[in-house]
Amino acid sequence: MTNAEFRMTNEPPMTKGRMTSCEARQLCRVRHLGFVIHSSFVIRHSSFSRRWRSGSALIAVFWMIAVLGMVMFAGAKALQADTQYTRTMRGRIFAKRYAEMGLEVARHPAIQHDDPLLHFSSNDGGGYNVTLVAEEARLNINHLLQTGDKVLLRRLFTHWGFKPEFTAALCDALKDWIDGDENVSLNGAEKREYEKMGLEGLPFNRPFKEVDEMLLVRGMEIVNTARPDWREWFTVFGDGRVDINDASAELVSLLGDVPMERVQPLLAFRAGRDGAPRTQDDQRLASVPQVAQLLGVFNRQTVEQLTQWIQFAGPIRRIESVGLLGPLQRKLILITQGGQAVWRGEIPVHGKDT
Repeated sequence: MTNAEFRMTNEPPMTKGRMTSCEARQLCRVRHLGFVIHSSFVIRHSSFSRRWRSGSALIAVFWMIAVLGMVMFAGAKALQADTQYTRTMRGRIFAKRYAEMGLEVARHPAIQHDDPLLHFSSNDGGGYNVTLVAEEARLNINHLLQTGDKVLLRRLFTHWGFKPEFTAALCDALKDWIDGDENVSLNGAEKREYEKMGLEGLPFNRPFKEVDEMLLVRGMEIVNTARPDWREWFTVFGDGRVDINDASAELVSLLGDVPMERVQPLLAFRAGRDGAPRTQDDQRLASVPQVAQLLGVFNRQTVEQLTQWIQFAGPIRRIESVGLLGPLQRKLILITQGGQAVWRGEIPVHGKDT
């Protein structure tokens, strides 16, 4: 075959009409292989290829739009979460400022428990509510453990729904925490038991310096889960006797070992004629026989226990200031004795956004 014939055989045919160069090359390849295919088939095949490429590009565009949409949605959610976090943190800061304002107002020696200055609200939805009570309206955990009186502790933990085995173990662990030796109580925990739990340097073998230290005792994490308000029940200040005039209804029920409905006459007496606590007409209990009569308790042993457990005018003042801004609340505590601050801190506000 001459060079001229080779070129004639392999060169693409002259395009006619609307035949493109691509179509001509395809026709050339068909001829080179010895096949004869009508030109209309080549045109249709080329048209199909163009449509297929166009369809693939459209699908890719749709995927790109979907991906961009997801990226924008994720960015919007992240921005919303960041905005909500910033708003919450700002609200918590302002709520704490209001709580601090309430503490400073209540520290004035002329402020009484029914003073209107203990309650304040502002136009921005913020404010504070302050309560003045005796710190002795709680159980002194150090006194109970040092005197070996487990009656109230066992009664309290049982009232909270804990089983007797757990209650006994927790009471022994609390006792081992404050004693000065390494001797383990029957169900207690000393250094060896805490080391098995992976905790070094425990227990402290001294009285609790503040209520939050109780969380370090084995078993108290369970109490913290079941009763998040457990801090409201304990103190480390005072002589161990409970101020019956400021004690909560539940604590009065435990002290007298009576059901809650039998505490109502005592609460009504304390509230006075208007039936509202912490107002000007409040009345104060003054003797154990009076308390026993209002509770309907005539058992000699119970009356003797009340004589040991209660008092009527605790000298240590507890200022509870709850600052708020909208649904956000912060609770600050200031404990004073003889006009001097002995403890200041913050505790959770239960059942509220914090």
